[in-house]
Amino acid sequence: MGRFFRGLVPLLILALVGCALAFPLLPMEFSGTVTIDGKSAPAGTVVTAMINGHACGSAALGEAGIYGGDAVFDSRLNVSGEEGEAGKTITFSVGGTKAQETAVYVPGTAAALDLTVTSGGSSKPSGPGGSGGGGPSGSHRSAPPVQSSAPVMEYTGNAPLDLDSEGAARFRTVVSTSENDANLVIDEGVKALNRFGRPLDSVTVKSVPPDELPSSDDEAVPFGRALKGEPAGATFDPAIEVSITLTPEEWERLAAGEQFVVRWYDSATGTWEALETTVHPSTRTVTAKVSHFTIFAVFARAAPAPIVTSAGQASAAIGADTLPPAPDAAAPAPETGWSSLWLVGLGALAVAGGGVFLLHMKKK
Repeated sequence: MGRFFRGLVPLLILALVGCALAFPLLPMEFSGTVTIDGKSAPAGTVVTAMINGHACGSAALGEAGIYGGDAVFDSRLNVSGEEGEAGKTITFSVGGTKAQETAVYVPGTAAALDLTVTSGGSSKPSGPGGSGGGGPSGSHRSAPPVQSSAPVMEYTGNAPLDLDSEGAARFRTVVSTSENDANLVIDEGVKALNRFGRPLDSVTVKSVPPDELPSSDDEAVPFGRALKGEPAGATFDPAIEVSITLTPEEWERLAAGEQFVVRWYDSATGTWEALETTVHPSTRTVTAKVSHFTIFAVFARAAPAPIVTSAGQASAAIGADTLPPAPDAAAPAPETGWSSLWLVGLGALAVAGGGVFLLHMKKK
């Protein structure tokens, strides 16, 4: 029996080590205050944590100026790193603007971190005789006003979405595939909802090889890799833009008399449906607007035949349909009719007068 247990101990140790290696890294929790230009950030502002350029956690402010909490059961900003990222630097953004503070990723720990963001302001000119920013004495220029614009959030693979309570995007978000051959753009104000009608937390884009795509009912072959958006069932209003960039070899495959078209896969019917497509030859990019997530790929279709018409015939047809009849054209006919009636009347009067004259002569 003793030998049995002595032999069992190493197996148990190996099993425990294997389990430990199989589990992902524990998250690191953060909480604290958030200020923008010295003022408390408004409720609903999203704080995003990033390691090595990819998002690894986000949280929205439940009340102005505070994210997370100190109590045991309070929600916090959970930062979940990947294998090999322990000890890496965590950067933070507040509403899309990078915060000044950073932290070191220590899995399984909690930290209090107050975040501060400076959005910047316009510089004001000094008055006469003032410092004026280093210019010649007695002269100054009015600095042009700084145009504030919403930041563009750029991600690769997966992107957390900063939405308001109605699900509308606060910032323009661009998400590219890891191969950098396709991306999608969610513009500011786009309402992004999941299949249950709730605001989306995040989106993911993947590049799909041609041999892994569902077949087309017309046996058409896609050009290059396709773009797949997740989660399935996500909807966007108004529609967002998807772009797929082709290689020079793929671009040259287009035969004469054909044009590129983006299609989306309808899993319910098992068919590929065409979308209104825009082609950018300078970048070999094909774009389309989509209102929901599925698989999108570039195909070729026959270009519509041009409609050739004769300019003379066209103008004649248009003139016949649109020009009103000339009012003077029908005028001569009535005049001719009235002239004939007057002649007949005068003739009748002359005959009657002649008859009266003859009777008068006979009586004499």
